[in-house]
Amino acid sequence: MDVKVSGESLQLIHRIHQQLTDLRSRLARGPHKTSAANSKVDAQQKLIDDYKGSLKKTKLLADRKQLQLNEGEGKVEIIEGKLNLAKSNEEFQIFKDQIAAAKMANSVTADEILEAFDRVDQLETNIEKAGEDLKTNQADAEKIQAEVDAERQVVEADIQRLEIELEEAETYLPMDIKENYKRVALAKGEEALAKVDGETCGQCFVTLRAQIFNDLILGKPVFCSSCGAMLYIEPKS
Repeated sequence: MDVKVSGESLQLIHRIHQQLTDLRSRLARGPHKTSAANSKVDAQQKLIDDYKGSLKKTKLLADRKQLQLNEGEGKVEIIEGKLNLAKSNEEFQIFKDQIAAAKMANSVTADEILEAFDRVDQLETNIEKAGEDLKTNQADAEKIQAEVDAERQVVEADIQRLEIELEEAETYLPMDIKENYKRVALAKGEEALAKVDGETCGQCFVTLRAQIFNDLILGKPVFCSSCGAMLYIEPKS
């Protein structure tokens, strides 16, 4: 007795497989969404840490420059005290030149201190702004996590329901072909079945031999010789 399988049964099984594939893809996207959101939080925190590191170094630099300036100003005072003790015009001029050079160096140091203070102000502003952005990113990450968790519960329930429906639909497959179907379905999921498009396999688009197409019309189980998908002709409405 020839084994036969209805196109309606295969179409239903194929549709359930497609729905399961879509749901599992949605389920898999959840962790990617949360990972991307958490990566933004981590990147923002690293930015803040980098700013704070630069701020610490800049403050230390400003302190060193301030000490250097204090020493330079002290040096000027000492040299200025020697002016009245100069024993000759030549020595007096040497002291004047030393004072001028020291004051020039002090001026450069003072400019560097101001630049450091400006840098400190800028870094503190950057840290404050980055902190606000961090709070926003954290709130976004928490929102995304909540949405993913909520969606996961719904999707997992839908998957469980469809898996039950799939098992029920598979009971209509003849036992003689169920083993081959199960083997292919386990490996390929929704691609285990393919609707015939005209006279070609809807999965790999290989043209079917006339005998294969005739077997399909007669309701016989047929697997594509190219991709291995179980073929069916879409039932007419």
